[in-house]
Amino acid sequence: MFELPEKLINLQPYNPVSGDFKARLNANESFIEQDNEWIFSQLKNVDLNRYPDPYAKKTCAAFGELYGVNPDNVTAGNGSDELISIIVSCFLDKGDKVLCFEPDFSMYFFYPKLYELDINIIRKSSDFTFNIDGAVEFCKENSIKCILLSNPCNPTSIGISGSEIERLVKSVPALVVVDEAYMEFWNESESLLGKVNEYDNLIVLRTCSKAIGLAGIRLGFAVAGVTITKALRAAKSPYNVNVLTQEIGSLILSNKEIVTERIRQIVASKISLEKELKNLDLFERIFDSKANFIFAKTESANEIYNTLLDKGIAISKFMDYLRISCGSKEENSALIEALQQYEQGEKT
Repeated sequence: MFELPEKLINLQPYNPVSGDFKARLNANESFIEQDNEWIFSQLKNVDLNRYPDPYAKKTCAAFGELYGVNPDNVTAGNGSDELISIIVSCFLDKGDKVLCFEPDFSMYFFYPKLYELDINIIRKSSDFTFNIDGAVEFCKENSIKCILLSNPCNPTSIGISGSEIERLVKSVPALVVVDEAYMEFWNESESLLGKVNEYDNLIVLRTCSKAIGLAGIRLGFAVAGVTITKALRAAKSPYNVNVLTQEIGSLILSNKEIVTERIRQIVASKISLEKELKNLDLFERIFDSKANFIFAKTESANEIYNTLLDKGIAISKFMDYLRISCGSKEENSALIEALQQYEQGEKT
């Protein structure tokens, strides 16, 4: 009789909040809708009966042109999640030690556990920062083989300077995976994309789900030196990025004006939303966001979260903290109105 391995017996499938919401502010997606008619008109000559380019050369070239990196250093994936999975399953052996910082993106903890790696955690301080020197020492003392972190961080919205992240990379013998999914909303000068050929232990991840506004096509990129890139391309599935994703990704990435304008609109929404939230008395602290969402502390996190859900507004909750994606004017207005009503109810 076949039995599931122990690691799968109690494993639960990913279960995001689902349903019809008038404001979807829980997943850090772009609120800007694509021009589907224009996009679909460009797909008439796609050969759906043929396998896609296994290396997504056209798409990687468009990404490289937009971000100023050599396409030879770029590997395309079925979202950044697939790339994280490939990295931890193929670049590490069972029992190898991985370092994560808490809180951080949940998939950094999920995949190492799934592939039976030894997860080590450094808990961030009360302001959600961590000491680089302490992390370097921890890596050396504990023989860490891989470090996974996001910058800016999801869910805290805090960014660490590129020079500090680079100091970490050059100071440890471990593979360092820096997920820059939200870098477009902060400052590209803090990115390590331009440093990948200087270090043989660095991988930088980017996604099309946030600033590019293409969460639905599942497209991410890993940027690294030639040796790592060659290994990534060999380890991934042969046709991991489908032909429609490649074509749509290439189309949008090749239009810098579209991308730039979308980033501007999203940042403007975040600034406006942050200002409105600060006018309320519900939050002990609203963090200085370097991403496309607001991270705020409140003792009423659970009540606020459930109240908003009842009103058709989805956000995310992490213990005493709320993460609120910036939305359209209509979504932001619905959120603020609901929070004002909640606040008035608390006062009466």
